[in-house]
Amino acid sequence: MTPEELQVALTVHQGRRVLITYGDGVKESVDIESVDDEGCLHSGPDGVEPGHLWTRFTGIVDVEPLGLRTP
Repeated sequence: MTPEELQVALTVHQGRRVLITYGDGVKESVDIESVDDEGCLHSGPDGVEPGHLWTRFTGIVDVEPLGLRTP
């Protein structure tokens, strides 16, 4: 996915859990908190701490929706 496609996909799924694939092939399910022009703020893996991690779009290669965030 291009950075522009990632920005749209992450914005659409803001407040939800998604499966992010990073450039090194690692996959994590994270809760998307917010999206800006260069990256996204998200939870740690599986929605646990540490929270408020920020990742640049250039470090992400794919995003797949997983469903609604659970409290």
